[in-house]
Amino acid sequence: MIGAKLVGDLPDIIDAARIALALALTLYALYRAAQAYGRGTQARAARRWAPPPPPQRWPLATLIIPSWRERGTIEILMRQLRALDYPKWTAVVVAGGPDGTYAAAQAAAADPRIVVIEQRPRGKNAALNDGLRLATGEVVVILDADTQIEAGWLRTMVAPLAAGAAVASTGNYLPLRRTPFSLHGQMEKIAAYQIHGHAHLQGSGGIAMRRTLIDQLGGFPEDVPVGVDWDLDARVAAAGAARAYCPDALAYTERPATLGEWCKNELRWRRAHLASLFRHRTYFFRSPMETLGSIYPYAVGWLCAIATLAAVALAIAGPPDLAAAGLTVWAALIAWAGLSRIGLAIEVAAYTRESRWLALIWAPPFLWYLTLAASCIATLTMRATTMHFKGPRHHIEHEQPSAHS
Repeated sequence: MIGAKLVGDLPDIIDAARIALALALTLYALYRAAQAYGRGTQARAARRWAPPPPPQRWPLATLIIPSWRERGTIEILMRQLRALDYPKWTAVVVAGGPDGTYAAAQAAAADPRIVVIEQRPRGKNAALNDGLRLATGEVVVILDADTQIEAGWLRTMVAPLAAGAAVASTGNYLPLRRTPFSLHGQMEKIAAYQIHGHAHLQGSGGIAMRRTLIDQLGGFPEDVPVGVDWDLDARVAAAGAARAYCPDALAYTERPATLGEWCKNELRWRRAHLASLFRHRTYFFRSPMETLGSIYPYAVGWLCAIATLAAVALAIAGPPDLAAAGLTVWAALIAWAGLSRIGLAIEVAAYTRESRWLALIWAPPFLWYLTLAASCIATLTMRATTMHFKGPRHHIEHEQPSAHS
C-alpha cells in the first residue's frame, strides 16, 4: 500500500526535487561568483609587486634552446637574441628535424655568442642535456624556439636569481594569437600566478635556473618524453628550491587558439600530467588535500562519465519515472561541474579591473567539460603519448609589446 502510494507520488517528488536542485544550483552559482569577486579584489589590494633592485653583478647566463622542426620560427628568435639587453650571455641552440631547422639555425645565428649544434630525435630533455654540456653560465635559461622575447626579458628573468631571492624563475607568456581559447589560458595564468601567488615553472615564458640547482637535480631525465616542464617544476619544488614569477619578463608564444588546437593540446597534456603524477607520486600525494587536487579532474571526469552512462541506460531500459529521476540527477551533476568554473572570469576581471574578461565567462565552464572528457580519454590512452609534438606554427612575429594581460 505504502509502496504503491510512493510510486504514484513519484512524479510530484521528482518535480519538487527539480525545483530544489535548481534553487540549490542558483545559490551555488551566486556563491561562486561572490567568492571569485572577493578573491580578485583582495588579491588586487594586496599586490605589492616590484622588481628586485639591480644586482651588483650580473651572472653569465647561458640560454639553451631546443629547436625541433622549427624552421620559420627559430630565425625570428635568433634576431631577438642578438638584441638582448644583458651584459654577459651565451646561447646553445640544439636544432634538428626533417624540415632543415639545423641549417636554418646555423644560417641565422650570425653571432659568436650563439652556438648551434644538431639535435638528435630523442626528445626535449635529451636536447637540454646536450646543450647543458656546452653551457658555461652560472645561470641556465631554458627557452622554447617558438617563443619571442623583448630586449629586457633576460634581465628580468635573471634578476631574482642574481638578488638571491630565488634559484629558479619563470616568465610571463602572452599568446601571439588572441582568441577565446588562448585568452582562457591567460585567465588561468593570471589566476594562478597573480591572484593565488603560485610560481610554477612554465616553459612558454622561459625558465631560468642556477646551474648549481640543475646539477643538484641531476640534469634532465631523458626517460621523460612529454610534460618536461611539469616534471622539472615538481623536482624543483620537491627539492625545496625557491621559485619566482617575473610578470615583467614578457614572452610571446603560440598557444592553442582554435577549438581543435585546444582539444589536441589538452589531451596531450592530460596524458603528460598523469605520467608526471605517477613519477612524482611521493610529492603530489604527500597529503590528502594535495592528492585530491592532483586527481580532481580525473575523478570528476569519471564521475560524470559514469553518471552519463547510467542516465542513458535508465532512459533506454528503465521505468519512465525512474528514468526522469536519473536524468534530473545527471543534469544537476553536469550543471554543478560547469558552475564550479564560473568564477574564473569574474576573479580575473576583479583583479585586473578590466570588464572585457567577463565576455569570456562561458569559456571556463565549456572548456572544463572538455578537460573532463580529455581526462577520461587520457587514462585509457596513455600509450598514445608521442615524444615530438608540434602545436600550431604560424610564423607570426610580435612587433610591439602590449600592456600586461
